[in-house]
Amino acid sequence: MKQCNPATEPTSLEWCTGQTNTPGIRPKVFFIPKGSIVKFPTLPTEIPTSGSMGDLATYVGSFKLVAEKKWKSMDILSDKSPATAESQGSKPSKTYLNQAVIVVPNADAESAGLSKLAANDDYVYLIQQRNGTYRVIGNEMFQTNTDVTLSLGSDPTGDEMGTTITPSCTDVCHFPIYMGEIVTEDGTINPDEQTGGA
Repeated sequence: MKQCNPATEPTSLEWCTGQTNTPGIRPKVFFIPKGSIVKFPTLPTEIPTSGSMGDLATYVGSFKLVAEKKWKSMDILSDKSPATAESQGSKPSKTYLNQAVIVVPNADAESAGLSKLAANDDYVYLIQQRNGTYRVIGNEMFQTNTDVTLSLGSDPTGDEMGTTITPSCTDVCHFPIYMGEIVTEDGTINPDEQTGGA
């Protein structure tokens, strides 16, 4: 077998004593049908000369959307909405399954309509960690699967009522980081400014 030079060189992972690592995601998730995206940002295949290992997991550029299209949002119960990434497959074709369980209090016609649309379509989701970093579920290579469940409850004092949206997508990176613009109905968000480039 031909010996190839590695395209990347790893660096050490360090943790500072006293550093805070707050788990969870923030209570707003953005989403858009893939058909509304004209161009995806790209993931580097090599560490830039002046960059770091983290650049391999960070998109370069912004999502370019079809004219007049904007990211939609949903308000979620963040304490009940975990996000996970799991390795899958075997060498040399290992990938990751990125998934979030997004719980929203809505149990109305609008949430049922979203369920009907998303179930058989291909969406991209942006979730935001508590530290401000945005992560992406969805990409150009693989379709996103969106499962939706509804609970109307039965006990007025003990049962929870709402909709659970579970998007999952295979990716070459676990939860890629997105620093580009997010064009929403309420204006444009610049994640790089929010996180200070972290």
